[in-house]
Amino acid sequence: MTTATFQPGTDHHVSTDALHAVAEFPVAWFEATPAYLVLRPVAAFLREWLAATPAGIVFGLLKR
Repeated sequence: MTTATFQPGTDHHVSTDALHAVAEFPVAWFEATPAYLVLRPVAAFLREWLAATPAGIVFGLLKR
């Protein structure tokens, strides 16, 4: 059995810690999948490759 304790004076009775845990669940779940282990290096490679193209070089110069 689970019991909940609410602080007096709160109207909505929602803990920010509970909302934080709910918001982090999809991220934690994705990071635990094998796809995350594959996608990180692939994304890093694509990011570096795009930066090395002529369009990426021009875009990098325009950002500065």
